[in-house]
Amino acid sequence: MSTETDSIDILLSLVPKITPRDRKVLNDLYDHQVLTTHHLHQLHFAGRAVRTVNQRLRQLRSYELIAPFRPYAHAGTSPNHWVVDRLGVQWLAAQRNTALAELDYQADHRMRVALDYQLGHVLGLADTFVAFTLAARRTRSASLECWYSERESARRWGRHIRPDAYLQWDQDQAELHAFVEYDTGTEPLTKVARKMKGYTNLATESGLASIVLFAVHSDQRAEHLMDKLAQAPSAQLRMVGAYVSTHEQLHKRGPERAVWRVPGEPSGQRLSLVDIARRHPRKEQGQDEGE
Repeated sequence: MSTETDSIDILLSLVPKITPRDRKVLNDLYDHQVLTTHHLHQLHFAGRAVRTVNQRLRQLRSYELIAPFRPYAHAGTSPNHWVVDRLGVQWLAAQRNTALAELDYQADHRMRVALDYQLGHVLGLADTFVAFTLAARRTRSASLECWYSERESARRWGRHIRPDAYLQWDQDQAELHAFVEYDTGTEPLTKVARKMKGYTNLATESGLASIVLFAVHSDQRAEHLMDKLAQAPSAQLRMVGAYVSTHEQLHKRGPERAVWRVPGEPSGQRLSLVDIARRHPRKEQGQDEGE
């Protein structure tokens, strides 16, 4: 087993071999817990052949910076799912100038992720991050300025609410600071709707409205959630701006488009991200400063 000194020597030997793109790959794998080859291709190898992606990922694996696994598939085979490996976490600790223990890495990390019953939720949330990233690339005058992962969101706002993610979307001189709730349909809608109380508490403490984007797995689920959210107390509706779309809409049309519905308002009305931003001028927006 390598000693700490051995690990440092190995990492120092890798410094001239690790590209800025490799560093982004490592950071994304840590922040999102797990990403597939397809995710990484879309995020960091746009326009490159799949062969090129696989070659680079294999190289990073040979450095013990990342490691793959393949979950069970009902039909066919699963793609490689990648996580940060032992040396990768040590690299990130040095890069972020933080103690290794702060990154909460365990030797059986890959096995824990592979067997996590919430793997589907984690991957769906990664799909959503990719969808927003690609939307920003194809939308003139738009940018995805930040995306805080579930872990980082919990660190910042966990005393009130544990969002799945938090984002800042800038477009046409409008800024949208919003929380993301990714729903797989496994929780009762009453529990999903109860999250409004946590967002209300956060808004009350900060004096700023909480904007929440709910992404659900079906049109029927969206209809039912819209009904639940519309029944929220008027104080919650004033403090929390809730918007609902489906996974299909986010991926087929794109999250930047008019795919977001407003509980309690006409069913045909759908808003784009910039529409939502303009409904909530920056001075009234949420908690991007965090703690």
